[in-house]
Amino acid sequence: MHYNKKALQKIGSVRISARKEILEQNRLRVSFEKRLNLQLLTEFAKIGKEAQIEYEASGLLFATKINVNQKFRKILRPHYRSVIEKFGLRVYDNLKNIPNFDFLIQEYINNFGALAIANISQTTRLGIIRLIAEMEKENQSRAVIGRAIYQSQRGAFPRYRAATIARTETHSAASYANHAVAKNMNIPDLEKQWISVSDGRTRSHHSAVSGTRIPMDEDFVVNVNGISYSMSKPSDPRGGAINTINCRCVLLYVSPEDTVVDE
Repeated sequence: MHYNKKALQKIGSVRISARKEILEQNRLRVSFEKRLNLQLLTEFAKIGKEAQIEYEASGLLFATKINVNQKFRKILRPHYRSVIEKFGLRVYDNLKNIPNFDFLIQEYINNFGALAIANISQTTRLGIIRLIAEMEKENQSRAVIGRAIYQSQRGAFPRYRAATIARTETHSAASYANHAVAKNMNIPDLEKQWISVSDGRTRSHHSAVSGTRIPMDEDFVVNVNGISYSMSKPSDPRGGAINTINCRCVLLYVSPEDTVVDE
C-alpha cells in the first residue's frame, strides 16, 4: 500500500496487506542496495590499490595521505538523500509541503549517517593496519605486503562486507524516511505496526514482535537473549547491531480501525 496524505486521512476501516507492503518496500530497497554495493566494491578496490602503492613506496603502516572517511562520505551521503526522498514520497505525495523535509534528511546524515561512515572507514583502516602488522612480523617484503593489501580489499570478505553495508544502510535510511515523514503529517490517532519477513533468515526476536501495533510515540520492546531493546522502528540504532544489521522489517502506518491481513 502506498501511504500518501490522502490514504492516511481516510475514513473508516481499511484492509491492508502486510505481505504486499513488505514486498513493495523490499523491492524498492533492492535497487538502491545493488547500486551502493557496486560503489562500495569499487571503492574498496581503489583504497586497496592506493594503500598498496603508498606502502610499497614508503613502508608506512598505512595510507597517511588517503582520506578513507572522505571517500565513503562521497558515496553514502548522496545515497542516504536519495533513499530518504524516495521512501518519503511513498508516505507523502508532495514532500515540498513538509517545510522541514530537507532538515530531516540532514538530521539523519548528521546523527546516523556520519557515525556509520566513520565506523566503515575505521574498520577499513584497521583491517589494513592489522594485515600489515601481521605480515611485518613474518618479515615479508614490501612488495608481498603491498600485494596482500590490495587483495584484501578485493576478495570474498569485501564482497560480503559491501553487501551487508549496502543492505543495512539502505534499510536504515528507508525506515527513517517512512517514520519521520509519517510523524510530521500529524495524523490523529495514527498507529504503527511492526511487520517482519516470514522466512528462514528472519530473526526470531523480530518474528516475535511482528504484528505488534502501538501509538506512534511509543517504542516496540524487542527481547533478545534476556535483554530488552526499546526501538521506535526497525533499524533504530538503539537496538544495536543484533537488531539492525541485515534487517528487512518494515512498519505499517494505520488508523485504529484498520485491519492488517497477512496474505
